[in-house]
Amino acid sequence: MKKIVGLLMLVAGVFAATVKADAQTLKLGIEGISFEPDTVVKETVHYHSAVSVKKKEKSTAIYIGNYKSSSIRLFEYGWNMVERENPGDFFELNNWKSQQVTINPFNMSITNAGRNVGLSMALGLRFNNYRFMDPVTMEKVGGVVTPVPILKDIKKSKFTTAALHIPAEFTIGKPSRFAVSVGGFADIVCRSHTKIKYVGGNKDKVWNFPVNFIQYGFSARVSCKYVSLYCNWYPQGLFKSDKGPKMEVWSIGIGF
Repeated sequence: MKKIVGLLMLVAGVFAATVKADAQTLKLGIEGISFEPDTVVKETVHYHSAVSVKKKEKSTAIYIGNYKSSSIRLFEYGWNMVERENPGDFFELNNWKSQQVTINPFNMSITNAGRNVGLSMALGLRFNNYRFMDPVTMEKVGGVVTPVPILKDIKKSKFTTAALHIPAEFTIGKPSRFAVSVGGFADIVCRSHTKIKYVGGNKDKVWNFPVNFIQYGFSARVSCKYVSLYCNWYPQGLFKSDKGPKMEVWSIGIGF
């Protein structure tokens, strides 16, 4: 009985010692039971990233309202000429007094990183004036544009259109230095009228002629710093088919 009790006490003592000494090791030998501390080897792991992240340079850039990067200028002033299909038509112009005025307050350009190749677009207003060479004006007779001679003394007689101007040009070079551009445009005509200014100051106007609502065309431009020279071509002409003289309109001018 004493041996059983002693054995139980020995087992209990070993169990208690094992719980309390979690950092120790139980060792049985000839000399009895002994406990030794564990040898814990700690290793430190260092992680070095082998991945190098480099931001890729943008290949395109968008500039809004930046006329330095755009070939389309804020203000353009030019002169209109017409090439009539029938030389006998009445639409004979004083070219130097037939002005074209364009204002492009909204401008956007898309270029590459070097700003030497790009696309320019704008939104503006364009006014085309056609100054008659002879003392003549126009009226609508049965919806058709008809010439009417002026019997009084006049200072000038002209025909005018006002349009929403939407151009787009492809450019090679830097417009702020030197560039060449080609493109096209669409003029959405908002109004048209004739104007006669008589000697003495009186004026007459007739509104809303049968012009093409959308007048499209093509353009070419050479830009040097803040000045550009341009040429526009309207192959469609001014008036609707069978409503007025058939013609092509050309304009040349300068932009700032």
